[in-house]
Amino acid sequence: MIFYAKKSICLLLTLSVFGLLLQKVAAQKSITIHKTKETIKIDGEAKEAIWQQHLIAGNFIQTLPEAGKPSKQKTDIAILFDDSYLYVLGVLYVDDKKEISNQLTARDDVGNADVFGIQIDPFGEAREGYDFSVTAAGVQSDQKLSANDSYSNYNVVWQSKVKLYDDKWVVEMKVPFNSIRFPKGDLSNFKINFQRITNALNENAYWNPIRLDVDGYLNQLGKLTGLSNIAPPLNLSFNPFVSVVTEKSPTGIKNTTFNGGLDVKYVHKNAYTLDVSLIPDFSQAPSDDQIFNLSPFEVKFNENRQFFVEGTEIFDKGGYLYTRRIGGEPIAKNNINLFDDEEVEDNPATSNIINLIKFTGKSKNGLSIGVLNGITAKSEAKIRNTNTNTTRKLETNPLTNYNAIVLDKALKNNSSLTFINNSVLRSGTAYDANLTALLYRYYNKNRTYSMYFKKALSQKYLRGVEDQFGHEYFGYAAKVSGKWTGGVSVKLLDDKFDSNDFGYLSRNNELRFRADLKYTNNNPKKMFSRYQIFLDHQQRYYYSLMKQEQTYYKLGTYGVFKKSNHTFFAEFRYIEKSKNFFEARTKDMHFNLPAQAETFLEYQTNDNKAVSIAGYLVLVKYFNSDIYSREFIAGYGLNARVGQHFSVYFSQALEDKPNGVGFITKQNNDIIFGSRKVNELSNAVTLNYAVNSKLNVNMRLRHYWITVDYNNQFTLKNNGDFKTNNYAINPDDFDDNFNQFNIDFISKWQFAPASEVSLACKLGSNFYDTNVNSNYGTNLTRVLEEKSSTTVSLKMTYFLDANILKKKR
Repeated sequence: MIFYAKKSICLLLTLSVFGLLLQKVAAQKSITIHKTKETIKIDGEAKEAIWQQHLIAGNFIQTLPEAGKPSKQKTDIAILFDDSYLYVLGVLYVDDKKEISNQLTARDDVGNADVFGIQIDPFGEAREGYDFSVTAAGVQSDQKLSANDSYSNYNVVWQSKVKLYDDKWVVEMKVPFNSIRFPKGDLSNFKINFQRITNALNENAYWNPIRLDVDGYLNQLGKLTGLSNIAPPLNLSFNPFVSVVTEKSPTGIKNTTFNGGLDVKYVHKNAYTLDVSLIPDFSQAPSDDQIFNLSPFEVKFNENRQFFVEGTEIFDKGGYLYTRRIGGEPIAKNNINLFDDEEVEDNPATSNIINLIKFTGKSKNGLSIGVLNGITAKSEAKIRNTNTNTTRKLETNPLTNYNAIVLDKALKNNSSLTFINNSVLRSGTAYDANLTALLYRYYNKNRTYSMYFKKALSQKYLRGVEDQFGHEYFGYAAKVSGKWTGGVSVKLLDDKFDSNDFGYLSRNNELRFRADLKYTNNNPKKMFSRYQIFLDHQQRYYYSLMKQEQTYYKLGTYGVFKKSNHTFFAEFRYIEKSKNFFEARTKDMHFNLPAQAETFLEYQTNDNKAVSIAGYLVLVKYFNSDIYSREFIAGYGLNARVGQHFSVYFSQALEDKPNGVGFITKQNNDIIFGSRKVNELSNAVTLNYAVNSKLNVNMRLRHYWITVDYNNQFTLKNNGDFKTNNYAINPDDFDDNFNQFNIDFISKWQFAPASEVSLACKLGSNFYDTNVNSNYGTNLTRVLEEKSSTTVSLKMTYFLDANILKKKR
């Protein structure tokens, strides 16, 4: 489960980059896999004679908490294969059965349970791998691994079974070769590792030692020998689905639809994967955490739609793709011109997706390929004439084709060269967009040093006006291993660079220099099991005018206590006087910000316990300002599990900004700002009940509340200062009091491998007025009284393997 590491591997990958690179690396372990002709029953009992014949002592080594020391518990392992499957056995000994943590959770969420897993790198290039893990409660987790990250959205069909005994627990796994990519023919470079997480001991241990003082994870796997002559069967599967969706708008309009669709997956020679989604249904995707946006920048939301989060890791390279654009807001939704006697009757908030195609693969010479294509239908707003009651339609988004291509070539020492092209083609007179980028990442032989460069060109092909071309440049050089690490970087985006048609870019027109230095000790001898101290410095310029925007200096540290496994973070940042070029909503205009000091503190208790808590605090102090004084930001999360089946998580976040400024309007040619007090509060609770490893119920409730109280208004001068004016503008007219409340409920039952029935219900309501003096109880009551939008969806998906269909014929 390498990357459950919400508490283990994700942290491990971060720490390994900053650890000490010792001169002598431990010898790579080797394990031999044996071919079996015997039928292996996956039942957690491992009674087959061939298991006992090849079961060996794992001699696991701790990575955490006592790096390099033998695991405190014995673990035996064995691995077998036949023409179609990889079989894995783990026998995990304990002193007492009560020590086994077997909390039930949803798939891919290991919670606080003990875990046994394997990680494999079939090509042995330390660039792409897989993780298959099982908790002591029998919950499966599978992940795709890259050189520096993990992707829990990778989901394939495989079998596992866990059985608990008085002195041990046993795991059997059956992983089809169809579920992984591997080279055709020569498998002599196949790498593997075995992992065990024991919550009672706060221990994370591996068969082949994983050292935090060596950069990377996949490059530290052991060697698998004896694997040959693999000829897996046809890899073609179908996931037909049917669903019924009932939607009710806040105005009471109801709509029920019966849907059907099909997802198809075909893997060619275990190297190239084609995914096709016909008439996709995303009605059960979780709700977005809406906020009241006071900034001039677009809010970025997470991608929660399954097609776009599964098997898309190759498209993450460069950070240029934002798949929420497919099926997102129509480009002209907010640009509708009305006559005096007209009103908008209907204006779709999203575009309908017609179909989706995804193609990924890797050749034997190390070339990875990714192609993503999506087509959205034309969107139209309906406009009604209030005098004649007639309606007309206005196109807000044309038929649109989205296409992304990535070519990634593996080079020596895990270096890589990557080509990216994203394009958006729109029918009719709407503009088209294109982005092309080239990335190069270099590592030296020992992964001690690294360099990363990228160059991107954005293009907008406009109708009737000059086309717009923009440029991005980025360079980074660093020492990535050793007690002392650090690097320098430069980033340049000109004022024409815009990747937002198929990506997300909050701003452009930026020149930034940055340098950082870190000292990390992953094996101190006293109170800490690891700690780090770091320095960070950045200078940012508004590129077109070459004016300095912001300069800061940061000093920070974090550490993990040995005995308690508690973690602390502390940072102090000083920001010099700066300029904000975007709040004025006018090109090249800025307002001045005073110097400020920020203090950040965070503390996390041991999340292996039944009850854990994490909290943070941010204190901001401004200097020499008649407007700004201070800010207070705080938040915490409380996680508790009750028995094996139930868990609850509550979080709260608070922001108190009593003195600030923000744009409110324009008057003639003047830009008007207002001084304001902003209070923001968010409460969320998540309840999860796992009936068993196949049936899970989850519900999340969230309430968001913000008040914006304007006190004075003034005019922005050309030098960035403010002056009083004689405009009859009442600041109270711009006050805001906004609430958003939503409930997400979903229950999933996996009744067969990769087949499930799911019931989802989403409710959301908003409340807005200008009464900034109302209290929390009043606002919560008002938003609950508001008419809500409701979506109820019942969906069944069934997995069909072409091989099984062939056998039945």
